[in-house]
Amino acid sequence: MSVRSWQQAGPRPVDEDLPRRLWITAGLFALAHIVLLLIGISQQAPASLSEGTAGIEAAYVNGDMTRMFAGGLIEIAGFVLMIPALVFLARAVGRRTESARWAAQTGLMCGVGYVAVTFATGVPAGAAAVYAAQQGLDLESVFAINNIRLFAYFLSLVLLGGHALSVAVAALMDGIATRWLGWGGVVTAVVLFGAPVLASVGQQDWGTLVWSVWWVGLGVVLVRHRPGRPGSNPAETATEAA
Repeated sequence: MSVRSWQQAGPRPVDEDLPRRLWITAGLFALAHIVLLLIGISQQAPASLSEGTAGIEAAYVNGDMTRMFAGGLIEIAGFVLMIPALVFLARAVGRRTESARWAAQTGLMCGVGYVAVTFATGVPAGAAAVYAAQQGLDLESVFAINNIRLFAYFLSLVLLGGHALSVAVAALMDGIATRWLGWGGVVTAVVLFGAPVLASVGQQDWGTLVWSVWWVGLGVVLVRHRPGRPGSNPAETATEAA
């Protein structure tokens, strides 16, 4: 069978019915999430767990509440833009087999759960800690409120790891961007699963750093993706064509 006849009679690529503009749009949403997240965090300088009440006084009592709240709103906008990227990923990968679809949907639930924890616990607790500190609440109480934000963040990284691993499994099964989405997602998930343990020695930010690099790469992969190409590797495609 010739290559041309195989292309006409063979299986259709799993992503050919998704227009390229959707891939690009989802990739831009993913990249915008990181950009807004970095801008928002740079305006807040939140107190860490290891700094204790001294960090609360330096960051919250003596900080600019208007600037910190503005940074929080920018960060929230970034998380809102993350949602359509998560939904598209669940639609774009995990389409060839039932197992891959299962993995993709699990990833979507983990990703949405991560955003939900951030909105429901992380952001409100952080804003409450800043406001309470500016209103004269004792430092120990503010420290306790801020710790709710911190521990919610530590646990949310496990959900983020679940998302990365699920996307990786779906991508490997579908043969879509197996190097970055697939194996890169596996490595990212391992680091994120270890983040709560790393938090005990003040190294939890490594998980977020590794994930940010992977997520930026994911956005680039989405922007550069060309729908309609077979998802399997070139060697496998050549063998089938022959």
